[in-house]
Amino acid sequence: KSLRKMFGNGRARSGVIVLPCGAGKSLVGVTAACTVRKRCLVLGNSSVSVEQWKAQFKMWSTIDDSQICRFTSDAKDNPIGCSVAISTYSMLGHTTKRSWEAERVMEWMRSQEWGLIILDEVHTIPAKMFRRVLTIVQAHCKMGLTATLVREDDKIVDLNFLIGPKLFEANWMELQNSGYIA
Repeated sequence: KSLRKMFGNGRARSGVIVLPCGAGKSLVGVTAACTVRKRCLVLGNSSVSVEQWKAQFKMWSTIDDSQICRFTSDAKDNPIGCSVAISTYSMLGHTTKRSWEAERVMEWMRSQEWGLIILDEVHTIPAKMFRRVLTIVQAHCKMGLTATLVREDDKIVDLNFLIGPKLFEANWMELQNSGYIA
């Protein structure tokens, strides 16, 4: 259902998809990336989420391992020629001096025309550093994924112009009753 909202009318729409924990946000993201069939950038909150996203791409798609690159403080795969790049908001938003290698990767990321950017845990985006990330990389389509659109401040409404409207919000009771939540 969420992907029908995103890809209605034969083209990808930017926006936010809200699914409860265990309802398949990663599967929705991987499927969207496969549907777009262009270079994809995935951003998460931590190195752990980067590794999880890589595993999800390997599980739910036929992408070759060499086509997935990670850019974290621990893992800096060679991005040249990769189809899916996975990093953290803090790696892209980092403003102090970088190593030569990290700067080279950042230049590559900035120079790409991304078909899709997947923003995991998108409710964290309105924070200042995360906003900077959206000015660093350009994408034809932005997909925000989250389990909640609740924040302590009022900045959640900023997602509307930073990413796009809420495209889909699942009813967790419905999903649970149908056996869809892990």
